[in-house]
Amino acid sequence: MVEVHKVSGTANDGNVYLVLDERPILVDAGMVAGPTLKNIKKYIDPKKIETIVLTHCHHDHSGGAPEIKEATGAKLLLSVKEVGCVGDDLTTVSYLFGQEAPEYKVDETVSNGMVLDIGKWKLEVLETPGHSEGSICLYESTEKVLFSGDTVFPDGNIGRTDMYGGDTIKLIKSIERLTGLDVKTLYPGHMEITDRDVNRQIQMSLRFARSVL
Repeated sequence: MVEVHKVSGTANDGNVYLVLDERPILVDAGMVAGPTLKNIKKYIDPKKIETIVLTHCHHDHSGGAPEIKEATGAKLLLSVKEVGCVGDDLTTVSYLFGQEAPEYKVDETVSNGMVLDIGKWKLEVLETPGHSEGSICLYESTEKVLFSGDTVFPDGNIGRTDMYGGDTIKLIKSIERLTGLDVKTLYPGHMEITDRDVNRQIQMSLRFARSVL
């Protein structure tokens, strides 16, 4: 049985998910590594994590990446469209948090349609620009699980589009794509995990996005 644990370290972090399958993976890295690593140790030796995949480069999802990457030895994956954002205070919006964007090595880039085989789960990469140019979601079709990053949140909420690389029209198209999925459990980049009529919640997000265009 695959286990998913929310291991985010601080209130300002984007959600960080530890997925325990045959090849453990971390979805996003948060902003502060220390507390996140402490939470990871409740479930697994961090050095057993093989991969860190970032849903996008914003600082609250990636700021902890260098330290977590060093502590785990995991390879780090990021959208091919966001590799150039690494270390840039504007595109990572680290300035909003009063911090400088850290440098880190991206070991592999991901793009639409790629599949991350971690054992029982096969996570399909879905390019969902709008919140940022290279935002991605990860979908597991067998268990109908969606890691949505900052594209959609529970109860019809959506990622903001008023920062560098944001585009409301692209976000609407991305959410339209997500409405074509059958989702039972949503693991969002912020807010709480939900398994309550998720397809309807994504439809609500689409209506909201269209209303603010």
